[in-house]
Amino acid sequence: MEAQVQQLISEGVLDAQFNELMQLQDESNFLLEVIQLYFEDSATKIESIHRMLQAPEPDFQELDQLVHQFKGSSASMGAKAITELCVQLRANCQQRNKQGCEACMAHMGYAYEVLKAKLQALMADEAARTQS
Repeated sequence: MEAQVQQLISEGVLDAQFNELMQLQDESNFLLEVIQLYFEDSATKIESIHRMLQAPEPDFQELDQLVHQFKGSSASMGAKAITELCVQLRANCQQRNKQGCEACMAHMGYAYEVLKAKLQALMADEAARTQS
């Protein structure tokens, strides 16, 4: 699993924070639970951001607060690409740049799907390895 994580770090999908989470892994499947909670929470936040951006004149302050929360949970998870996109999205919120926010969200959707697919594959591999 470590080699796969290092590959994701070199691709810029994850950062070293994910290694810290891996160190907390035990028989209780802590890491799997953290990943599942992150994806559940993230899906809700991404949906809310999309909904807010559909308004003709979004509430950029509220949007910025939501993105700030998403950035925090992504950084805690080690989701490097998403954290970086949140930084860009927050900058666009602070500039009240709706088009910039929408462009960031297009990239964010892709980065989220990549992260989700790669982590699901990683966890499936780990589950298969521990069961054999």
